[in-house]
Amino acid sequence: MNANHSYAEKIMNLMQFARKAGKLVSGTDACLRGIYSHKVHLVVIAEDASERTFNRINNATKDYGGKIQVIRLGVQAAYSAALGFPLTAEFGVGYRQFTYKMLKYYAAG
Repeated sequence: MNANHSYAEKIMNLMQFARKAGKLVSGTDACLRGIYSHKVHLVVIAEDASERTFNRINNATKDYGGKIQVIRLGVQAAYSAALGFPLTAEFGVGYRQFTYKMLKYYAAG
């Protein structure tokens, strides 16, 4: 296992914990609602998501002062299967401590 998979797996594990805690939303509309209501602290977008989807989420986060981070990682099928969601490309994390740890893993990767 190389370092790239290691940090992605750690982020996936934290996303699974956030899902169990009810602090993970999926889909563009749910992420946008979370961004606008300040309940999402990090948005994870799959690398195979369309540019339009990425730009829509990224522009929404910029409207709120750039405090909400956006990272691109993994593929839709892997995230959806691991998290128990239908096929979707974006996930919003609403738990600040998990967000800090995910960003730490992402930067180290």
